[in-house]
This record gives sequence, C-alpha cells and structure tokens, in this order.
Amino acid sequence: MITMTFVLKNRSKTITNASMEECIKAFVSQYEEAEHEIESIRLDQSDDPNEYLIISGKKSAKSWYESIKKGVIK
Repeated sequence: MITMTFVLKNRSKTITNASMEECIKAFVSQYEEAEHEIESIRLDQSDDPNEYLIISGKKSAKSWYESIKKGVIK
C-alpha cells in the first residue's frame, strides 16, 4: 500500500491505495479542483514508516503529479 499526502495551499489531503496511480485517480475524483494548489507530495510505504519520498516545490510537485497521472512514473 502507498500513502500519498498532497500538501495544498491551506490544507492537505492524504490518500492510501494500492499504487501511486490509484492514489492519483482517487485525488482527481475527489479534489480535481485543487490540482493547481499542489505545493508538495509525500509518498509513504505503509509497511515501513522509515521509507518515504517528499517532492517539494510547486513546479516539481506538479511535474511528478502529472507524470504519475499519465502513467510515466509508476
């Protein structure tokens, strides 16, 4: 399982799913209007809390988000 935390302008949204692609699909279905607010993304593997990745910076986070959404990054 993968947990993705999307840090937005004044809030954050956390979604857990089987893959990054599924997390993005869930985010789009629930919060698509907030796509332009993404400031950073944190990815956690639920089986090991010491393993995580943070994509910080509006441009970098948006680039990763779009790449995952298109299936380029899996």
